[in-house]
Amino acid sequence: MGLFDWLTGGKQAEDDTPPSGGGKPFKIKYKFSPLRLKAHKDSKVNVLISVTNTSGAKHLVSVDLDLPKGNKTGLDVGSTQKHHEARLGEMDNGQSKKFSVTIHGNPATKRGEFPIKITAYAHYLNYSKVLEQMSKTVKLRII
Repeated sequence: MGLFDWLTGGKQAEDDTPPSGGGKPFKIKYKFSPLRLKAHKDSKVNVLISVTNTSGAKHLVSVDLDLPKGNKTGLDVGSTQKHHEARLGEMDNGQSKKFSVTIHGNPATKRGEFPIKITAYAHYLNYSKVLEQMSKTVKLRII
């Protein structure tokens, strides 16, 4: 029947390589310093983001960081800016690049966990054409 052929040594798969586009093009790591943002105070936290090209080819790479609207945090002291784009340039396969972003709180910042969306893009020719993208949502704790 073919269901247990792999167990009995029957039929072998002809090609074990995954189809193109099936893998993840990037590995995204992050670290908060300090670990949490203080609620109801003027405070800030740095996010160190590391992006590794795992696509198997050289790409022009950019990374976006998006904060949710509605909470009183931002990428500036006035908490009005909610989006940051970092253009990392060309990255070879296996190459990593790091950058840091500061997130600010203010006296109106409430307690809770808030999602931050990090999206890495592989571009074609210039930054206006996207080949592949990968997103990761992380939680920022505000205490």
